Amino acid sequence: MTAGVASWSGSIMLGTGWALIDARIGTSRPHSHVAHQISLAVERDLEISGDADMIVPAGHAVVIASQVRHRLGPPGALVRSFYLDPLFRVGTRLSIGSAPVLLMPVEAAGLCDIASGADAKRWASDYLDRSQARPVDARLSEALAAPDDLSTARALADVACLSSSRLREIVSRDFGVPPAKLLQWLQLQRAVRALVGGGGLADAAAAGGFADQSHFTRRCAQWLGVTPSAGLSAFAFETVP
Repeated sequence: MTAGVASWSGSIMLGTGWALIDARIGTSRPHSHVAHQISLAVERDLEISGDADMIVPAGHAVVIASQVRHRLGPPGALVRSFYLDPLFRVGTRLSIGSAPVLLMPVEAAGLCDIASGADAKRWASDYLDRSQARPVDARLSEALAAPDDLSTARALADVACLSSSRLREIVSRDFGVPPAKLLQWLQLQRAVRALVGGGGLADAAAAGGFADQSHFTRRCAQWLGVTPSAGLSAFAFETVP
């Protein structure tokens, strides 16, 4: 491992459109992603830096919206983070690009109490209900749920029966990114699932549709702020149907 680079460690519970991560913070770089992130400072104050800087007191949680650049610190602190994207509940989207805000105490307590996949999905559903989430375009939702090959924006437009320009408008509005970036996010999810299944980095890269292992590593660093070896290798994984 490179000097001065601390690896992340902990556990990851992974479902469709969501993940619950209990982690000891390692080294990362500022990054943003399609998912909304709710992070709980477990033992000590949590430092948020990036598009906005703030301190999250121990026992409190912060909501970092989709597309907000951020980095967590300090290294060694324990954090519980819930990642939630529109694929969790087809047809639901949350606000994009808003400044980080502290979660209500009752919601933070509920996040702390999650002990199973059923708990996690229940908490996420309740959170969406309270957040007055808005619907994703039905044509886009159906296309993303289809088993077709969605490796290109053109393929996604065809399955959704949309023109390329209309697809760009809808994806940008509902996910906050252009179609190509949304497809990269889905690629990364497929690759991480392959890692969870016991595959190596090369197998994960192939499962995600990346050109090679280096391509997967670069995308992981771009979207998650860490490389697979420093950010994922020391985690215990659990998948939830």
